[in-house]
Amino acid sequence: MSRVLILNMPFANLRWPNLGPSLLKAALAQRGIGCDLAYLNFDFAERIGLDRYTWIADCFAFVLGGERLFAKDYFHGQLPGDEDYFRDVLLTTDPGLSAEDQRDYQSAEEHVEPFLDAAMRSIDWLPYAVVGFAVSFQQTMPSICLARRIKEVRPDVKIVFGGAACEGPMGEELARQFPLIDYVFLGEADLTFPLLVEDILRKHKRGHSTFRRKVECPLLRNLDALPHPDFDDYFARLRASPLAAQIDPLLFFETSRGCWWGQKHHCKFCGLNGSSLAFRSKSPKRAIEELRYLVDRYGVHRACSSDNILDHRYFDTLLPMLREARLCGAGCQPASTPLDLAFVYEMKTNLTRRQVDSLLEAGLGAAQLGIETFSTPVLKLAGKGASALQNLQTLKWFSEAGIEVKWNLLYGFPGEDPSDYAALAELLPSLYHLVPPLAVGRVRLDRFSPYFEDPARYGIVNPRPNRAFRYVYPFPDESLARMAYYYEYDYADGRNPLDYAATALAAAETWQQLQGTVTLRYWDRPDGVLLITDTRPCAAAFQHRLTGLERQIYLFCDAGRPFKEIVKLTAEDSARNPARPRLDEPAIRRILDRWLAERLVVFLDGRYLSLAIRAPSGT
Repeated sequence: MSRVLILNMPFANLRWPNLGPSLLKAALAQRGIGCDLAYLNFDFAERIGLDRYTWIADCFAFVLGGERLFAKDYFHGQLPGDEDYFRDVLLTTDPGLSAEDQRDYQSAEEHVEPFLDAAMRSIDWLPYAVVGFAVSFQQTMPSICLARRIKEVRPDVKIVFGGAACEGPMGEELARQFPLIDYVFLGEADLTFPLLVEDILRKHKRGHSTFRRKVECPLLRNLDALPHPDFDDYFARLRASPLAAQIDPLLFFETSRGCWWGQKHHCKFCGLNGSSLAFRSKSPKRAIEELRYLVDRYGVHRACSSDNILDHRYFDTLLPMLREARLCGAGCQPASTPLDLAFVYEMKTNLTRRQVDSLLEAGLGAAQLGIETFSTPVLKLAGKGASALQNLQTLKWFSEAGIEVKWNLLYGFPGEDPSDYAALAELLPSLYHLVPPLAVGRVRLDRFSPYFEDPARYGIVNPRPNRAFRYVYPFPDESLARMAYYYEYDYADGRNPLDYAATALAAAETWQQLQGTVTLRYWDRPDGVLLITDTRPCAAAFQHRLTGLERQIYLFCDAGRPFKEIVKLTAEDSARNPARPRLDEPAIRRILDRWLAERLVVFLDGRYLSLAIRAPSGT
């Protein structure tokens, strides 16, 4: 008994390896301790089918659908019935779910016990002194179910839990309710997990332990000190899976932890990072070295970052290095092999066109944008640190690039002005040619967020665990309050956001339905004509032809411009071209007003922004 086993349970994503356990395995290897990672999420997906697995993992996350499937096996009749869960939780969240959807979901339950039985048979438990569970959301009850079975046959094995679902009070209450857990890590385990394992292995010889059951976790300040993650187990399991042909894998990497914006101005609704909000990032040299290592070792050329926010300093450091590595020019190490990698980052939207271009040149293949809304007063209320104009122009530039773009549209921020939603409903039809929101929803109340920490300050009353928790755990309300990450709440002023947001939400739904079917594009032709074609439902005309100063003004407004800068542009043009008729301010306003009426531009935050996106070259 000298090895460690870490289990990755359903409903973890199948498309990429679990980064946390992969780092822990590599850290143990540095200390000469053997560790295996078992990706049992594949085992369950192979039983219920990839489509159903993905559906439950993605669409049932906030209603704990995957957790409930396994909780029913553990608690045996102690939970409310399926019909109550369907009506009270699922239909409340998604009224469009059908009876067939309900049957499809519930049919996965018959696979839970055979899956657990097979998992116990498939692993030789004798070599392991420690069995760890990487517990993120929708993995808690699957992990508890298997841990109980392990303890029944190997009571001397130490069961260790860690991950996002164990942070702070959640982990403390988990340990209190489930005594089978020997140790729970309440935060980042990079520094303490290897020490615990060494302690446990010594305990077998010496009979004592220096660790408490609930392990406090100091922050790792120097990310460069981390080993390269070990993804060998994931790719071996993927290759062996009958689902392999249906899964296009991604590498998973991190270049930072925490949030530099949140350190200064915590977004009011954001509960990410918990106690680890402090921002830390890898040196550019180390980051690119790790990416090259992962690409070379695993032969995968697409990667997703776990970072909550892109380090803004990387625009001057890491991104130019990535661009050179892709081109394999000066500074490329080694000089003989380009770094062929498309990556995904989450980022703020206060970007310039040049910064967007820099990301694309470095290999950005997809972007996750923290947009939330196109109302500057609401964004200020939420502490986002970006304006409606910045959100819109960044969305326009990334939509133009043709890469995958993910963002959410939120409503119902406490204290928001209902009148802002009339303006939003008017704006959205002009944007139907851009990438629509992936999801539309009311602002959640999440643990660790400012809304959660001081609800009364923000006009929030009656915070309570999301009702789904009652259908997973048969525990008292005070226990659920410590275990829950998602909360429900009411507004102190009694408002119902749907009363004023419904029209805007309907426009957003139309936007989602029209995705990829309408365009607003321009071609800047060599003959000096800017040709715009418009197929949006709101189009005033199919085609617009702009020449001379009108062409210059429209291109100048690719980024939002105040009126005085547009006037200055025309004055400078007249100075350079005395023969060209000069436009006075009323004439400029008439042009801009016409474009506003035709929805070719918008006026946001005191600036004019052109909406047409540049047509792909060669079209």
